[in-house]
Amino acid sequence: MNTKIEKLFQQARERLLLKDFRRWEICDSNGWSIGHEAALHDNLPKDFDQWAIADKDGWSIGHVMALWNNLPEDFDSWGISDKDGWSIGHVMAKYRNLPKGFNRWAISDKNGWSIGHEAVSRDNLPKDFDQWAIADKDGWSIGHEAASYGNLPEDFDRWDLADKDNWSIGHSAAMHNHLPKGFDRWAIFNNMNWSIAHVAASCGNLPEDFDRWDLIDNYDKSQ
Repeated sequence: MNTKIEKLFQQARERLLLKDFRRWEICDSNGWSIGHEAALHDNLPKDFDQWAIADKDGWSIGHVMALWNNLPEDFDSWGISDKDGWSIGHVMAKYRNLPKGFNRWAISDKNGWSIGHEAVSRDNLPKDFDQWAIADKDGWSIGHEAASYGNLPEDFDRWDLADKDNWSIGHSAAMHNHLPKGFDRWAIFNNMNWSIAHVAASCGNLPEDFDRWDLIDNYDKSQ
């Protein structure tokens, strides 16, 4: 890095850049820019809007600001992503900093892991969330993830939403003992003919009033 660029990085750290400075894309050999450095030290101007400037890994200035929860209130470029598809929205969801009214839940990384998946894994979805069917490449939905953590709403009723193996949200909830009281949809089966009842039974999670023993008996007879 030449001396002039080193000086700019120092100025970015110490709030000494000129007020009319606009060369935020100047960077080191790894693509880390003056804008990244200024963002890291919370030294970007209020009218800054070049959020997509990124290093060699695709990590943008917006990602840096998201890490510190320093994005402006009117920020809406949630889909800016690194080389793996990890977006600015994912960063905000990971640290439970998504703003009220956020609705870009389907933005996903290369594996289909959405902002909604990340948010529910942090128990940070809004109470009125209803986009449970958003799924990754294997069909694992936000609903499946919520069921694993016990974060489904009390009135949830889409137990048959399933991944590529027909493993349903109900199966996921049964495995982790998160089925609601009064649950009665035991006969939903996956590709291996394994019902929600089987999963609950194998994990010791059947309720005391369970009465669908015929499901388990029929499975045993087929083996």
